[in-house]
Amino acid sequence: MKFISRLLVRGIYTLLPIGVTVYVIYWLAVFGDKLLGEMVRPIVPEVYFWPGIGLFAGLATVLLIGVLVTIPPGRWLFGAIERVCSRTPLIKTVFLATQDFSRLFLTPHEHGDFGQAVWVPFGNMHLIGFVTRGPSYGAADGTSGDPTVAVYVSMSAGIGGFTVYLPRSKLEPTGLSVEEAMRLVMTAGVSMTERPGAAIPPGAKSANPQRT
Repeated sequence: MKFISRLLVRGIYTLLPIGVTVYVIYWLAVFGDKLLGEMVRPIVPEVYFWPGIGLFAGLATVLLIGVLVTIPPGRWLFGAIERVCSRTPLIKTVFLATQDFSRLFLTPHEHGDFGQAVWVPFGNMHLIGFVTRGPSYGAADGTSGDPTVAVYVSMSAGIGGFTVYLPRSKLEPTGLSVEEAMRLVMTAGVSMTERPGAAIPPGAKSANPQRT
């Protein structure tokens, strides 16, 4: 009986992540296809309108925009749209917040410290945080020139968190990418995908009891 129970647990352990992943991808694909399909229906003849065309049109549009922003005319056009959105009341709040959030997770390597996963000191503990403002934000001390950075600290197993402002010298890199660190935080440390080379929290070695 115990042998059968172990087999059932192993089966669930193997199938659950696969099933959830497949369901989420399927739901996003169906929802996206339905939403985008209604947008392209007026310009696509009914005879050529087949399931999946909305998703295909969405991917093609994203790729086309990606190509356009790599050439001067496209950069000028989208730069102009960005300036208008950044200066329009109410719209700029949503636009800039979305822009910063996407930059944090999609292109952290292109913005220096922006988006870097770091250890944040909290008493005798350390939290995982994400730098949202780089050294150019300002200096915490005019004499030492130690820059102040804004760090977002996410809550585990939920959407939410808080922002703290600390001198850059107080932070230590975790050695994790944004995706790896966020997965670790969101699963409350249950995630076992942490790289062996990830940096341990400062002082963790000295905190471990020595064996005699």
